[in-house]
Amino acid sequence: MTDRRTFLSASGALALSACATTPLGSSEATQVPAPRWSIGESWTYRRIDAYNGLDRGVITRAVESVTEKGIRVVTRQANGAVSEDAWFESPGIQISGTLSEDGYVVGTFAPRLRVYDFPLASGKRWEQQMTRTDSNQSRYYLTASTRVEGWEEVHIGGRAHRAIIVRRTLRLGPTPAHKGDLHREELESYVPELRAVARARMFEWEVFLNHVAPGYRLNVQLESFTLA
Repeated sequence: MTDRRTFLSASGALALSACATTPLGSSEATQVPAPRWSIGESWTYRRIDAYNGLDRGVITRAVESVTEKGIRVVTRQANGAVSEDAWFESPGIQISGTLSEDGYVVGTFAPRLRVYDFPLASGKRWEQQMTRTDSNQSRYYLTASTRVEGWEEVHIGGRAHRAIIVRRTLRLGPTPAHKGDLHREELESYVPELRAVARARMFEWEVFLNHVAPGYRLNVQLESFTLA
């Protein structure tokens, strides 16, 4: 069986990464303000491998503390294992956390990673250049480019919700597990009333001198949530 990381030609893989770059959804002037996260709020997601459709289990993101230090959001697998322990200065402004399914791209971001630049509105864009410092004090350069697209309707538990689409492209650079230049694209449907993403697509790839290697590709769907 061909492994999903089998090398592709550079042109073929870059074509995959460039798919559907035309803004999606219905463009509106509606602005989305920053949410307020409270202790005890949580969102449970089903993860599906986009290569073969296999179920990759559920994860739950929970707000575990809100202090002067920041907001702590912990992501756990179904067995309780922690897959991410993230800190936010405020909703959308991330101090530290994990940026790749491989788990190696973890650390503190300087300046803060602007996951969401509230208020959100169709057509809004922002770019960032920053460094990530890991637990060994190694520093890595990374970039982020984010675009807010249009609105769409999503369904959770049989109920319809309005969601605004956010597309984010990250250049994460080389890491201990990646000799090439690791890239990641995230396409999210953010539901303001739920203060969270309802569904998302994540796609990673490595760029080498003369070829591109595909990496993780996941689809994520919100299944349940608890709001304060």
